[in-house]
Amino acid sequence: MRLLHLLAPLFFLSYPLFAENGGCFRFFPDSFRVVDSIPAYAVAKNRFVSIGCPDGKKIVSHDRFTGLCIFEENASRPLYMSDAKPPLYLCPDKKRADKAIRSYPVSVFPGKVAVDTEHGGAIFSGCCKLAGIFGKGGIWFDASSIKRILGGKTLHGDIGARFKTENGAVTVEAVDPFSGCDLKPGDRVIKAGRKSRPDLRYLLETIDECKPHDKFRLVVERGGAVHEINASCFERFGGGKISDTFLERFGMEFSSSLRIIHLDSASISYMKGLRLGDKLLMIDGKAVESETDVRALLSGYVIQKSTPGNMLWERDGFQFFLLPTSL
Repeated sequence: MRLLHLLAPLFFLSYPLFAENGGCFRFFPDSFRVVDSIPAYAVAKNRFVSIGCPDGKKIVSHDRFTGLCIFEENASRPLYMSDAKPPLYLCPDKKRADKAIRSYPVSVFPGKVAVDTEHGGAIFSGCCKLAGIFGKGGIWFDASSIKRILGGKTLHGDIGARFKTENGAVTVEAVDPFSGCDLKPGDRVIKAGRKSRPDLRYLLETIDECKPHDKFRLVVERGGAVHEINASCFERFGGGKISDTFLERFGMEFSSSLRIIHLDSASISYMKGLRLGDKLLMIDGKAVESETDVRALLSGYVIQKSTPGNMLWERDGFQFFLLPTSL
């Protein structure tokens, strides 16, 4: 025991060098793999996490909004996980970077790493504890995001509204006209659940945990008057890696240029005649060129308590009207 007390200071003095020279992966043999060109990390016995799912592996859990994937792979000693607290180390670059984090993941959206990254990797905190993983371009997910999908939680809640911070307050940016939500663009959030003056991160994460058919209570200020809203929760349709136009509930997903890149063959959109590659051009005669355009335009129907009357599409140079939003 006395020997351990004498050796302990030596260990902690040498720890930074140990971590910076890749000691984490040597200490946890087989905890790091590159599978189908995707970096992956052991987070449970025979369970690896990666951003994106590799081919040829048994997928245990996949979050289509974040891209996080848990798959089966032999591992006897998984990495420990913890919050991102300094000192921080980036692997496999083996760099110490205490200011490596620009923003944290929120809801279905990843955080951003503050350093240039040409490849995926991991952020370690303290004594070889996995604090998160990052991909090309610096997107990253923390340990809590990994634990969530490791537990099989890939369902994200929604109430049909998008929020932003404006003049120091959380306000409603856009509302899905098909959701039945009583919020209006411009509403200022006074209370969410039991929390007064919630910040944006708290509000998004709380809505994210909302289960279908539950009620989510909001108190908002609108035009000088206070309104209490009991919004209905439902499973989220768009956001994160998926387009977020409010039309995703009808079984389609868009590219940045508003072409359909995924279409559910059992959806009303497919049954009415839409196909992969079709491009959305106009809604009720108003041109749209981006997700933001569509979301903002559709949100305007909430005030009128209506929905679009027609949509103009293009396929192989041919334009046609088709409204895939009702039977």
